[in-house]
Amino acid sequence: MSQKTNQKIDRLFSIDLLKAISITAVVSYHSVFVPESTYPLALYWMDILFAPLRFCVPVFFTISFLLLERSFEKNSTAFLYPLLKKRFTRLLIPTLFWGSLAVALRLLGKANQTESILILILRGKIFPGYYYLLVMLQFLPVFIILNRQIGRVKNFLIILILQLIVLIVIYMSNLGAFGADITLFLRSVARPFFAYWFVYMSLGACFYKNWLKLVKISHQISLLFKIILLSSTSLIMVAEYNYLQTVTDGNITPFEYAMFSCILSAIVMFLCFSSIEEDQIPLYVRIIIKLLSKYSLGIFCINGIFSMIFLQLGTQLFVGLNFTFAEILAIKLISCNLLLIVSLGFSMLCDRVGLGACVR
Repeated sequence: MSQKTNQKIDRLFSIDLLKAISITAVVSYHSVFVPESTYPLALYWMDILFAPLRFCVPVFFTISFLLLERSFEKNSTAFLYPLLKKRFTRLLIPTLFWGSLAVALRLLGKANQTESILILILRGKIFPGYYYLLVMLQFLPVFIILNRQIGRVKNFLIILILQLIVLIVIYMSNLGAFGADITLFLRSVARPFFAYWFVYMSLGACFYKNWLKLVKISHQISLLFKIILLSSTSLIMVAEYNYLQTVTDGNITPFEYAMFSCILSAIVMFLCFSSIEEDQIPLYVRIIIKLLSKYSLGIFCINGIFSMIFLQLGTQLFVGLNFTFAEILAIKLISCNLLLIVSLGFSMLCDRVGLGACVR
């Protein structure tokens, strides 16, 4: 990629926009601060309604690897080990900091759960979203070693086929085609299992290496067709999520992102938003987008930790109540805005007191 392209991608507004949209979607999944027992009749419909927002984590992974590819190309003459050490340390800091804080909060609440705390850490459940950091730590050395190959279109197609095969195996396992062992294993290791996510390494690198072509294609797609693409993808995600609910008898965790439509959603989001430029967006909206993008890491971690605290409070305050679908939807929307504002504010505060490496 030319120097001119590098300069353009350094200040790419569409990446900020995708990060802002995705972090808002992430927060929405953590923003119901009442126990599920208070809305049993609405639970299924809430899951279905918000199923299209599952694009958020695939898009985040794709962006992360796209930016990593940019960083590695800029340092293409650097030795492999120093580069790996620098990037690994950069990622390890927020992983350890926020993980340790979550452990402390859990131990403070329940003092005799050392073994279960360890299991929660390994499964990426010490706070909602922690698995994302564990997956990135797994893939970072692989990405650094293979980044010259995995960004090529031909190799991406091969990796995509392998990922689709993995998803087919997971579906067949949930249908009982291979007995119960594979499903039990997948449930035990939960979301940090690398097999769910490796396609996004290649997708991010491929998008970076072909960024100008991607933007050109996005410009050529009309607004109407983009709306149709996004709407169709949303319907496909709802249908697949509903099918996966049926296949797993409602016990869908940790397979929420092991869907074919999640891969499709990441591709569609980039196709639809990569051509958007700053001057197309009002100034105040641009400011919000850039803040959400700048502190997306902090928001990602902080909202997960605060959601645990708020849910604990909500469980004590609202136990025994029964909310309708309209009521729980209103609670979720209000809570999402509150959690997003609090997480952004806390991220900015952390940055001011010298914890920028944990939030940016």
